[in-house]
Amino acid sequence: MKILVFGCGVIGSFLVHKLCEAGNDVTVVSRGKWKEVLSDKGLQIKHKLSGKITLDHPKVVETVPDSAAYDIVFSVMQGQQQQFLLPNLAKVNAPIIVLVGNNPCAAQMEKELLSLSPNTKKVLFGFQGTAGVRETDMVNCISLGSGSMTIGGLHQEPDITAKMSLLSAFGDSGYRLHWMDDMEGWLYCHAAFILPVVYISYRLNCDLTKASLDGMKEVLTAAEEGYKLVEHSGMKIRPKGDESFFNSSAKISAVNHLLYLMAKTSLGRLCATDHCRNAVSEMEWLDEQFELLKQSHPDFSMPVWDDLRRRMPEWKELHQTYDKEPGALSPAKADYANWMPKEMVTGSALGTGALLSAGLITAKKVTGNDSKIQKIGSGLLFAGALGCGAFTVYSIIARRAFSYDGERKLSKQIIDGIAEYVSIPDGGTCLDVGCGSGALTIACAKRNPNAFIVGMDHWGPEYRDFSKSLCERNAAAEGVTNIRFEYGNAVKLDYPDESFDTVTSNYVYHNIVGLDKQNLLLESLRVLKKGGTFAIHDLMDKNRYGDMQKFVRKLKMEGFEEVYLIDTTDKFFKSPQEAKLLMLGGSTLLYGRK
Repeated sequence: MKILVFGCGVIGSFLVHKLCEAGNDVTVVSRGKWKEVLSDKGLQIKHKLSGKITLDHPKVVETVPDSAAYDIVFSVMQGQQQQFLLPNLAKVNAPIIVLVGNNPCAAQMEKELLSLSPNTKKVLFGFQGTAGVRETDMVNCISLGSGSMTIGGLHQEPDITAKMSLLSAFGDSGYRLHWMDDMEGWLYCHAAFILPVVYISYRLNCDLTKASLDGMKEVLTAAEEGYKLVEHSGMKIRPKGDESFFNSSAKISAVNHLLYLMAKTSLGRLCATDHCRNAVSEMEWLDEQFELLKQSHPDFSMPVWDDLRRRMPEWKELHQTYDKEPGALSPAKADYANWMPKEMVTGSALGTGALLSAGLITAKKVTGNDSKIQKIGSGLLFAGALGCGAFTVYSIIARRAFSYDGERKLSKQIIDGIAEYVSIPDGGTCLDVGCGSGALTIACAKRNPNAFIVGMDHWGPEYRDFSKSLCERNAAAEGVTNIRFEYGNAVKLDYPDESFDTVTSNYVYHNIVGLDKQNLLLESLRVLKKGGTFAIHDLMDKNRYGDMQKFVRKLKMEGFEEVYLIDTTDKFFKSPQEAKLLMLGGSTLLYGRK
């Protein structure tokens, strides 16, 4: 099928990927730098949950030829942008137009689109649950499974012809279509649910990790008021069944805890605050449309909603804080994440609770006549809870110690300590192997302003808080320009021999399971120029690395000018005991000159 897509941000990119995967002839309307990226490199997406990277090559145009005809047109734009695109959409020769995204103005847009169109069109509205961020040359995306879209007409499901066309468009890609009989009601209900999340996100400076359980309960209470306003206005509550959701205290409690857990992990950033940062105009427009609905029913009371909205900054202030030039990368503050992921802390705590609960239930069932197996099982569950609980305590201590915002700031101390050993000649280049959040890369760039630093990582799913886009945002926040980040593999570096004047790394190789660590060091040293320096920091205990003194002698025999092993447990830490407590005993810096 011939399919045209307007808009290729995060949501549009994922949609284009699924349409290409299904074998369609896909054309994307794009402009500016992103058009150049799509034309030259194709559409590259890193799928956050699965960790896989996909590459598609749709056709890319800046304007749609008058003679072109398509089977379906998808317009994936922010709501306030859709309004201005309607005349262009009306001109396109296509029987089906699908407007995708937040849209409380669906009725007005359908009316205007049909009045402008010279030929008959079916206008549908869709919403695709995709989140993420668009980087300079790829998209970092989070979507459940193979993706899905809720889709329908203003007040009816698509007819059989439209359904068959849409099903054919997605073929066997696994993308699911959920037919909806009232998209106007669905879109207003969606706005009623997400706007309280938007309000609290802006109030907390787009950092939902600061949200409390009571704060998320307040969000749900405000959403309930929003749903009641939608129903009071004569619109249908959609999806069906949502009208009874707020009558169930069990469901509310479950969703409240789920939202709280999401807020404490990177999911809160990807699903909420990233969009709040990057789409202030859309959130303001959505807020304005819902306020118009409220004003049409002045006697309808929404105290929690109003209080939540009142406590966020003014829209003018939000624009000043988050607005940026197209293509710019600009968090207000660098975010170097944490070496101890929140998901690990949360998962460990939940695991402890689950094992302890199972142990208590099993123990209550044990009587004097019960089998030894049951008693052993209960004991094992308690032992597991004890072990898991101990790891939870460790992970909390470690996370606090590593935090850049905490008092200890151990991660920063280690990064700054390594950077002191990284000296790059003016005009020279340095490679940071396994750069993670870009902390060491940026620190080296700051200390060597006349050199150029390349940060390389594979940014795998095991460290979901780290990404190429995070590194680029951090560099922009720190005002560092002598830097570049790119994908790579520490096991086999994609660089020729003797490419860099300096090579550095921090706590990388011990994470690569099953491979000889000394061979990994040799691979990194392979790309170092003769006379170049290296500063590689890792857990170089004998169990992981073998005999490192022997390795040092080997390097010297091969012609390395200087090679030193520096114990950093009493240099970067308060004491070797602190290093052992944080499971970083054996921290060593391999330093020297080739």
